[in-house]
Amino acid sequence: MERVLRTLTRCLVCGFAEVRTDEVIDHGVVFLAECPRCEHRWTSRVPATPRPAAVARVRSPEPREVASAA
Repeated sequence: MERVLRTLTRCLVCGFAEVRTDEVIDHGVVFLAECPRCEHRWTSRVPATPRPAAVARVRSPEPREVASAA
């Protein structure tokens, strides 16, 4: 039994997250995708991966030393 992997991608036009995907073999593997929301269709040689959202990293201030009581 072959393990089924889920391709996580978003529509390139409207950004919908539940895109239908499929793989076919045509001189190598070709990935097909279709958006059920806006009906945009596209193909690619590599599976589309969503870009991670940019996260702003805030540098934490250096810990301050407490003066001794002595």
